[in-house]
Amino acid sequence: MDYDTYDDMYDEDMLQDMMAQYGDYEFDDVEEYARIPFKELISSCVIPTISQASHSLFPIYLMCFVFKSTLYLGGSDNKGESFMPSWFPHLTSAIFGGMALYSIFEKNIVYILVCGVLGYVILLMSYRSCRSYSGAVMSLFIVTFIVLCELVLVQRKDWHNVRGAQIILSMKLIGLAFDISSEKTDMPRADSYLGYVFCVGTVIFGPWTSYHDYTIAVHQNITRGFSFAWLLKVIRSIILTVVCLTVSTCLTQWLILDSGEKWLVAYRDAQSFRFSHYFICFVAETSATLAGLGFTEIMWGLTVSKPQNIELPRSLVDVVTNWNLPMHYWLKNYVFLVAQPYGVVIAVFLTYAASSLLHGLNFQFAAVLFSLGFYTYVESIFRSKLSRIFNACIGTRKCKEECAHEYKYTHPCVILTNLIFGALSMFHLAYLGLMFDNSANSEEGYDMYHTLEKWSSLSYASHWVVLGTYIFAVLI
Repeated sequence: MDYDTYDDMYDEDMLQDMMAQYGDYEFDDVEEYARIPFKELISSCVIPTISQASHSLFPIYLMCFVFKSTLYLGGSDNKGESFMPSWFPHLTSAIFGGMALYSIFEKNIVYILVCGVLGYVILLMSYRSCRSYSGAVMSLFIVTFIVLCELVLVQRKDWHNVRGAQIILSMKLIGLAFDISSEKTDMPRADSYLGYVFCVGTVIFGPWTSYHDYTIAVHQNITRGFSFAWLLKVIRSIILTVVCLTVSTCLTQWLILDSGEKWLVAYRDAQSFRFSHYFICFVAETSATLAGLGFTEIMWGLTVSKPQNIELPRSLVDVVTNWNLPMHYWLKNYVFLVAQPYGVVIAVFLTYAASSLLHGLNFQFAAVLFSLGFYTYVESIFRSKLSRIFNACIGTRKCKEECAHEYKYTHPCVILTNLIFGALSMFHLAYLGLMFDNSANSEEGYDMYHTLEKWSSLSYASHWVVLGTYIFAVLI
C-alpha cells in the first residue's frame, strides 16, 4: 500500500486567522438581497481585500528581499567564499524572522521563541547523551509542549493564532533531530540553528524546508545574485496569491448565494476554504523565493501546492499528495518511513497521529484527517481491484505509459470511469471541507459539535457512500 494515501489534508491553521482578517468584505447575509453587480463587487470587495492583504504582507516580503540582498551585497571572492563572518547570514535570518513574527503575532511571539530556544537545549542534550534517539526525544518534547500549551499554559484564542507558525517550527525541529539521529547532518551551531528555525522566508507561512536546504540557500544567496527567472517566479506567485485570495473572499460568495441548493452551498464553502489554503501556499512560495529559498540546479522551482490537481482530481490520493507538497515529503520521511519497520498499520496510525497532534487537540481536524485516511484507503483498494478485474488504467494513480493493462488511459471507457471517480472525489471534498467556514468560533478553533452539525446537515452522505464502497470492495 502506497504511503501517499496517508498524507495530510489540512495543514495550515494560520490561514483561517488570515482569512478572518480579509473576510470583512464578504457578504454575511446574502439571502437578504440579490447578487450585486460585478462592478460593485470589484469596488466593494476585491479592491479592499487586495489592499488589506498587501498592507499586511508587504513588510514581510520586504524583509525577505532585504535579507537576500544583504547576503549578496556582502560579497564573495573568486572561490565563492563570503567576506562576512560565518555567523552573520544566520543571525540576519533570525533577526528578520523575529521581526516578521512580531509584525504578525505581537506578544504571542513568546510561545514560538520559547519553543525554539527549548528545542535547541533538548537537541543539544540528546545529541551529547543519546544521538541515535534525538528524533524520538524531540518528538516527545514537541508533543508535550503542544499539549501543555493547548490545555494549560496558553489561552485558546492566542494559541490558535500562532498554531500555523508553531506547526512549521515543530516540523523543522523534528526533521532536524531525525537528520542528526541518522547522521545525515551534524549538530548545528547556535547561530545556524536560529537562522534555520526562524528563517524569515519560512517562519510564518512556511513552507517547511530541511536544514540542509536552508544552508545551501544561504550559500547561494551569497554567491548568486538576482536573475530574471527569480523575478518571474516571484511575480507568478504574487499573481496567483491575488487570484486565490479574490476567489476565496469575494467570488465564491458572489457566484453561489446562500439561497442555493445545500450541496451547492457546501461545495462553495469548501471551495472557498481550499482557495484560502492556496492563498497561503502562494504567499509561502513568494516569501521563500524572495528570501532566496527554493532554487534547484537549473531553476527557481519551489512548489507548495498544485491547485489544478485538487480542483480537478483524478482521485483523493492525488488531492492529499498535492495539498501541501513539503508537508507530504516531511510526513513520508520523518513519520511513515521511520515507523514502517514496525508494520504498515502502525506507520499509518502514527502518520495520522503526528498530523493531528501538529494541529493541536482539535476534533475538527482529527475528524477530517482520519475520515480522509479511511476514504483514501477504501478508494485505493476498490480501484485497485477494479483495475485488475477489467485490466484497465483506472487505479488511484495514473499508470505509466508502458503499463501492462489492456485498456490504457486513452480508452473512452477508461476516461469515463476516471471522470466518474474524479467527480466522486469532488463530492467528498465538498463534504469534508464544509465546516471550514468563517463562523464566529473560527478564531478559537471549531469544536466537535460544529463539525457534527455541519455533516449532519448533509445526512452524513459522504461517510455512507464510502462505507458502502468499502463493503462492495470487500465482496468483489
